[in-house]
Amino acid sequence: MPELRLATFNCENLMMRCDFRRAGIANARQRLTDIDNALVAEQVDSVFDVLSEDDRTLTAQALAATGADVCALQEVENLVTLTAFDTRYVARWAGRPFGVRVLHEGNDSRGIDVALLSRLPVVYQRSHARRTFGALGVTPPRGRTVNDYAFRRDCLEVDVVKDGRALTLFVCHFKSMHGGRRKTRHVRLAEAAAVRQLVRLRFERPAEEDWVVLGDFNDYREVDGVPVGHSGLGPLLDDGFAVDLASYAIPDAFDRWTHHYPEDDTYGALDHILLSPRLAAQNPAPDTTIIRAGSPYHAARHAGPRFPGIGWISPKASDHCPMAATIKFEGRALSA
Repeated sequence: MPELRLATFNCENLMMRCDFRRAGIANARQRLTDIDNALVAEQVDSVFDVLSEDDRTLTAQALAATGADVCALQEVENLVTLTAFDTRYVARWAGRPFGVRVLHEGNDSRGIDVALLSRLPVVYQRSHARRTFGALGVTPPRGRTVNDYAFRRDCLEVDVVKDGRALTLFVCHFKSMHGGRRKTRHVRLAEAAAVRQLVRLRFERPAEEDWVVLGDFNDYREVDGVPVGHSGLGPLLDDGFAVDLASYAIPDAFDRWTHHYPEDDTYGALDHILLSPRLAAQNPAPDTTIIRAGSPYHAARHAGPRFPGIGWISPKASDHCPMAATIKFEGRALSA
């Protein structure tokens, strides 16, 4: 049975930092954002570095520490930025770049997208950024209509392959809790229902297939092991449609946090790897790690070592911690 190391990581505003005025390229930011071809993105990266930011070194260190074969990313500006991060930063700390890079422009007003880095072949990719609530048969949240896009950013669907077997991933980044968790929960509930529908459209019997939904869901079902009632993750978890890996792979509930909010010094599990029931059954005790060496010292719950250069609030790798797990999967055989 094939095995892969799978990670998810919100990179926190992995965006271009180049002074394009000095580069002399008219409308450079928009023109580079419009690039959707990996080869063209590599050609741009060979000419100049669009990042030029020291903090990205810490982000790359945190990602490299996961040892991931495949990593779902959130808050990446565009394919050119992703390419620069992989070839100039990740390669330095991991010894080589991932090589396979996937990003489609989504719906976020700030231009932050979901993405994928992989050392394994990607044989299928599809953005669902333009799927509407009506097209998916999902009831829109308050203030939205059936003609509105279902995802605040995107749900990126990809198939990765190892040893001739394919595993399907759905990469997500749900609506933030800005404005209050309760007041914004209805948006995340609708996004979760939309993801569930995408899984059902892909698989006739989802419980009997291997798939993973992962990313930054900006919500949780517990705080340090204490249930918190209604959650934006409900449509994916409440009836056993999917299984939250950390809930059983990390026995210590105080050790499941992936995000620290310095304003009120709270810790939460906002990032999740959700397995199909069959995949969870195949992985009763997966090797699961949350990398916190890139978190700022203000996140005092982490008593372990940190990367050189980490500060009290900043510099830091991100405001999120990457989570990684080693997953065995049967998947599906590639058709001849």
